[in-house]
Amino acid sequence: MASNRRVVLSAEPVSFEKEFHTLLRSRLRLVFTVGALVAVAAHVFYVFGTGLDPEIDTPFAPHIVAIYDLYLVSVGLGALLLYMRRWSLQALLALDYTIVTFCILLSLFISVVFDRSQIPIFAISILFFLHAAFVPVPVRYQVGLALTAVLGWPLIAALIWAFVPGIREHWMAGTGPAGFRAPLWEGTFQIAILGAISVVFSKILYHMRRSLHAAERVGSYVIERELGSGGMGRVFVAQHSLMCRPSAVKVIQAAPGEDPTLTRFEREVQLSATLSHPNTITVYDFGRTGQETFFYAMEYLAGMDLHRLVERFGPVDPERAVFILDQVCGSLVEAHAKDIIHRDIKSSNIFLTQQGGLYDFVKVLDFGLAKRISPDISSTVTAVGEVMGTPAFLAPEAAAGMERVDARSDIYSLGCVAYWLLAGKLPFLAPTSVEMIARHVQEMPLAVGKAAEVHVPENLDRIVMRCMEKDPAARFASVNDLQTALLNLRSDVPWTHERAREWWELHCPDVVAAVDASGSGAPAAG
Repeated sequence: MASNRRVVLSAEPVSFEKEFHTLLRSRLRLVFTVGALVAVAAHVFYVFGTGLDPEIDTPFAPHIVAIYDLYLVSVGLGALLLYMRRWSLQALLALDYTIVTFCILLSLFISVVFDRSQIPIFAISILFFLHAAFVPVPVRYQVGLALTAVLGWPLIAALIWAFVPGIREHWMAGTGPAGFRAPLWEGTFQIAILGAISVVFSKILYHMRRSLHAAERVGSYVIERELGSGGMGRVFVAQHSLMCRPSAVKVIQAAPGEDPTLTRFEREVQLSATLSHPNTITVYDFGRTGQETFFYAMEYLAGMDLHRLVERFGPVDPERAVFILDQVCGSLVEAHAKDIIHRDIKSSNIFLTQQGGLYDFVKVLDFGLAKRISPDISSTVTAVGEVMGTPAFLAPEAAAGMERVDARSDIYSLGCVAYWLLAGKLPFLAPTSVEMIARHVQEMPLAVGKAAEVHVPENLDRIVMRCMEKDPAARFASVNDLQTALLNLRSDVPWTHERAREWWELHCPDVVAAVDASGSGAPAAG
């Protein structure tokens, strides 16, 4: 059943946390793995490279390699834990905070015990800014790391002064207490500046991620990728944030001050959402994101539209064309029974898919121009004289911008679709839309039986050309009459869903495989 439930546009923190969790896990794996490799390189450098500076003579000098290897132990352990199991978001944040804090304190310790005059700017700045740039944590975590470094520098120095006599004597043998206090305060100030900058950096990046997340959402749907764009908007593949249901979301953007355009679309999609025929695309949701953007979500289909079908494989067999047109008629019968006309029937708005194992199952797409045949004054938004539809498939009365457009206009457009299916070409060709519209108003096309390269039965030819009569009164009086005429056609080898599956398996095995595996695929942009 189609639903016309209006979407409540609001933030979805659960969905953001899910995305944030995935990103954080992958970034921490990368950072810890690279950190472990850098630590291994540092170990090799000190053991086999330059070795220890002979001027550094403190009680900790013999242990410098082991102390540096603590970096390797911490980040290596972090990487190992991340690859061993899947951690919760809070556990990941705690693991990150613990290891980075340990590395900051270790950097401060190394600076204090080996040479107090070497303020630990290099190591601390790397830890600050690489963490802020690559690990997407909330700002409070970066603030905590900055405070750890700012307070840790004087605290570690004071503790070592008080409890490690060998280091205190080493300091006193140099410049004395005064020479120690100067770099201590200078280092605290510089680390504070670095910490503040890293916090600002982290805040900007984190909020950019949130903004990007919000930009990739439409209502309750998370955008995955764009399928394409048409004259009336853009179509995206999306997942419902709660039900994890694949959907196709069409977004219609109005220019500033064109709110009546969106109002018309909103009312017309409300109409189409009441349709429940199996050959009509199911509308799940609709709503607005701001004053100038309207969207509606529909089912996500595997297959291709009739425009691409003919472009890729050429005209279809007459029995297949009848099989397809009959299903389109079924969709339109329900719509017209509810006084709803489509107004944009065209080859790209008729989609072939599978449903319940039935192939060549038709879905009529994009009732975005749907309108009641006899609207009341309150629902009339389209101006008299405004041309609605696609020029190549436009009924003469619609092309002329007449106020009275009824179900027979859809019949004309469906006749143009049948012409495209059978002849592999449009009824009229023209260099501009204006000339195309003029030909629809003034000329009759060459009979489809003469235009087609394949044999078109005479009865089918007459049906198609009757659909395309200039005078609406000369066409079929209703889609019911058209459908009856199609069903009365006889074929020695009728088209069936079984033949359709054989065709798809032969020509589009990738689509069949995707459908069999997941029941979903990529729909066309209407």
